[in-house]
Amino acid sequence: MENRNIKKSFEPIVNENSKILILGSLPSDKSIVASEYYGNKTNQFWNIISLVFEKQQINFKNYNEKINFLEKHNIGLWDIYCLAERKGSLDTNIKNGKFNDIEGLLNRYTNIQTILVNGKKAEEAFKRYMKNENIYYKYNYVPSSSSANTKYTVLEKVDFWKNAIFK
Repeated sequence: MENRNIKKSFEPIVNENSKILILGSLPSDKSIVASEYYGNKTNQFWNIISLVFEKQQINFKNYNEKINFLEKHNIGLWDIYCLAERKGSLDTNIKNGKFNDIEGLLNRYTNIQTILVNGKKAEEAFKRYMKNENIYYKYNYVPSSSSANTKYTVLEKVDFWKNAIFK
């Protein structure tokens, strides 16, 4: 019998022009159903990233437009975990996570200059990844784009993200 609590990440969205890599933890259940990064309509990621780079909120018509936007701005996306147990979508429920080969990706895509870690749980996981692999990468933490993160408004999150990307 299949364990519905086993969640898998998507393939990375990255190419040889990518200069920024944004790492989340693991796709939400709604993202998995939609087969899209940040596919939960309440997640603020696409609003934040469009405000950071275009200074306006973009109403993307479809996922291909979102991917084209990322490519236009040399942004790559991936998750820290390739596989984990998680009941529901909360990062706090992640157990027994297996890491993606982030080091391999960074070695392959050498134009990546900036790593953003989206949320505290993703940051904690990224630190464990680096410790397990005995490596070090400079990265910038940004507040989670999840709408569950109510500590900051969308515009405050945009400011954090801008500072992390353009500082």
